[in-house]
Amino acid sequence: MHESDKTFREELLGQEQWDAGLREKYDREVQAMIEKKIVGWTRFGHIVGLGMSLGFLALFGTAAVLVPREFPLWGRAMFATGAAFGFAFAVFEVCLLRRGTVNLKNDDVAMAGMGWGCVVIGTTLVLVFSGKMPDQIVAVKMLVSMIVFEVAAGFMLAKAYMQRSELNLREKLLEIEMRLEELTQRK
Repeated sequence: MHESDKTFREELLGQEQWDAGLREKYDREVQAMIEKKIVGWTRFGHIVGLGMSLGFLALFGTAAVLVPREFPLWGRAMFATGAAFGFAFAVFEVCLLRRGTVNLKNDDVAMAGMGWGCVVIGTTLVLVFSGKMPDQIVAVKMLVSMIVFEVAAGFMLAKAYMQRSELNLREKLLEIEMRLEELTQRK
């Protein structure tokens, strides 16, 4: 389908007016499907995630600053990257806890994407600088370890995108259901 055809189709669909009651019902059901309140064990999990994020920030930030002067610069960069992502995760968790809800379409993908990005940056640093390590066996062990983490983070990112796709599908099916209900009420 050409872009102009798609735009024309969307314009035509935009001209169609929904019944106000059905539109309100549709919006409520979509909101209930996508937004989940953070209560109980979920809240506890996000509080633990916040604590871990702050712990990573403190641990890696301290390590980046306090390692001996002869410690390689790329090692400090890895510690600084860990601290930066610890900070980013902490800010994200605070925002979720303050909001009190999780948007299942966007928040899960953002969290998994940040985790994957952190691992990719770390793996890249190890890959680029592993040739400068005096003990090549240690360098290979580091690379293998990072690849294991990268695969795990990639699976989590893929899972988050699959959940988003499922929610998009459920939302579209709900829209079709509402339109069919509206058509049957008109008869």
